[in-house]
Amino acid sequence: MCHGVQHPIRGLFLRSYLAQISRDKLLDIGSDYEGDADTVMDAVEFILENFTEMNKLWVRMQLEGPGRVREKREKERSALQELVGKNLHVLSQIEGVDLEIYKETVLPRVLEQVVNCQDDLSQYYLMDCIIQVFPDEYHLQTLEMLLAACPQVQPTVDIKTVLSRLMDRLSKYAASSADVLTEFLQVEAFTKLSNAIEKVIEVQVDMPAVGAITLYVSLLTFTLRVHPDRLDYVDQVLGACVKKLSSIPKLEDSRATKQVVALLSAPLEKYNDTVTALKISNYPRVEVLFELIKGLIKELDGATDELDEEDFKDEQNSVAKLIHMLYNNEPEEMLKIICIVWKHTMAGGPKRLPFTVPSLVFSALRATARSGGRHSGRRSASNTKENFPALESGFFAV
Repeated sequence: MCHGVQHPIRGLFLRSYLAQISRDKLLDIGSDYEGDADTVMDAVEFILENFTEMNKLWVRMQLEGPGRVREKREKERSALQELVGKNLHVLSQIEGVDLEIYKETVLPRVLEQVVNCQDDLSQYYLMDCIIQVFPDEYHLQTLEMLLAACPQVQPTVDIKTVLSRLMDRLSKYAASSADVLTEFLQVEAFTKLSNAIEKVIEVQVDMPAVGAITLYVSLLTFTLRVHPDRLDYVDQVLGACVKKLSSIPKLEDSRATKQVVALLSAPLEKYNDTVTALKISNYPRVEVLFELIKGLIKELDGATDELDEEDFKDEQNSVAKLIHMLYNNEPEEMLKIICIVWKHTMAGGPKRLPFTVPSLVFSALRATARSGGRHSGRRSASNTKENFPALESGFFAV
């Protein structure tokens, strides 16, 4: 009967009903109808066939009716996506589906359907569904196969979100035990993720700058969580991002600039030590750093992006936090940093200065206090100008 009904919506609901009524009758280890490995495979084949046919019907929905109602059809399809995803959820609940069956049968068949359907909504939802419903251990052991499908999806698929969620799940899984962390090293998870991201960026030539930088932020977050002692990994991520940024004439998208701030702040937050961050060869020095985030600290000519008030405050608070993190134990070096930051932030205008100047003031006061402490306590706030003459012209007027 299911084979006979080819109307997309009717077929979807009929097959969804079939999956529902057969769920407790599938031959599984420990079920009322317990079977051996062969009968478990029968259950897997049944679900995979139902999943494949449902996905085909779901994709065909976009072809129904005139083109002018395409937006309405896409909303309908989004509302029905869980009917297709339930098949994967059922597969994940079958106890007999161990890592070997998942690796040899389930994942290859599902990914084959994902790639071949060539539908952006289906590809995004199903890739995300795979990540959400199957165990983290399975993802780690089949990482190469899963990542190989990412560059093959349609250019319009939001693959950066899919990869970010995958890395977030894996990083939390790595923190669960030392043995799991050893597995990450054995499967070379970082290398595989790094190569996959590079391939995705290479294939999706029209990917906006913010998308590429977001991928590197997610990879850096993963690296700092899973391999905090591997500065070479951190350096590799920053180097890849610098290479990508060098191909962009102007970074005028404020969202992209915000992601650059997140990228540069992450090592400082993790190590809580500017000296450690500066040991990373690709970590930009202060002058370069503020050139990279100039879209957040001053108005750019021709920039048309408009952010709401909350987004603007979040961005400026991130910049202020970054300024707070800049530190050098030597007062003279700290003075140079403050002067560079002062030069850049003063172009921010009346909207930005209330966020950035206080951070700079406190940085200067901390540097003054350290400098004064080295000279028998003779220094005071009244002679701060004397300690930092380069700031006298405008800093203390604020």
